[in-house]
Amino acid sequence: MKKLLTLALILSATLFVQAQKYELALNLEVGKVYIQKSNAKMTITQNFNGMPIEIGMNVKGDYTFKVMSADNNQYNMEVNYTTVEMEMESAQGKSSFSSNNPNEQDIMSTMLSRMINKPFTMIMSQSGKVVEINGIDNLFGSLFEGYDLTEQQKEQILAQLKQSYGAKAIKGSFEQITAIYPEEKVKLGKKWSTETNIEAGMSVNLTTNFELKAANSEYFLIHGEGDLVSNSNAPYVKQNGMDIKILVDGHLTSDIKIDRKTGWIIDATIVQNLSGNTELKASEQMPDGMSIPMTIKSKSVITN
Repeated sequence: MKKLLTLALILSATLFVQAQKYELALNLEVGKVYIQKSNAKMTITQNFNGMPIEIGMNVKGDYTFKVMSADNNQYNMEVNYTTVEMEMESAQGKSSFSSNNPNEQDIMSTMLSRMINKPFTMIMSQSGKVVEINGIDNLFGSLFEGYDLTEQQKEQILAQLKQSYGAKAIKGSFEQITAIYPEEKVKLGKKWSTETNIEAGMSVNLTTNFELKAANSEYFLIHGEGDLVSNSNAPYVKQNGMDIKILVDGHLTSDIKIDRKTGWIIDATIVQNLSGNTELKASEQMPDGMSIPMTIKSKSVITN
């Protein structure tokens, strides 16, 4: 009888947990600073005239988010980059740049160092959507001080940096991580979907189906399966004097642990597999244009 009662209690508790609904949303404290660290490793393979060309990249970034105010289920935050690092490896060799190692001979590292602790503002909803970004040009205000560059060189460098660190690029890259919360309470096993646009050197629409996998007194575990579809109507962008457009589609998986009290991400892993083409626009030098097959495989790890 005692064993039967114990079993009944266990079953009742299990059913209660499964039926219980949880509110998954940001619940941030005004005046507090929240930290996010990202480490993205990717392999880009292009097939150029039948010859595969592989490029390995590793991009790291540390950010702080200070909540300045909260109103209408939105947070007004001051955002700062505290570290930016890049590594690239190809058949031509390996190069690395870091905001922590500026010097006169390393223009890229020096420029990255000048983007550090240059605040801009971000308004984010409780569901993790980036509503607005302001003051992003503050990142680029002193990039070229001390360097004798032509206006054309400055414009080219700035355009390339803005593909990764402009307002649209930052909105998409952050939303890929933060726009994960459902609009209503959910129970274990419940699924919901979110959509966001990623504009970072390419234009891609991301639709992700999430599922609440686990819940305890400290955190929630969420699993996501997403599809990425390129925007064929996106404009060409200028890179190294050429007009190019990256059209890739693919799939991603994400596993995310979020703090039960604040909703802030404790850690997350996102794996992406994309394939498609780099389209080179027709020009005088290339009247027929060119389409270069490519694949992108990446793994991003986010921690707090």
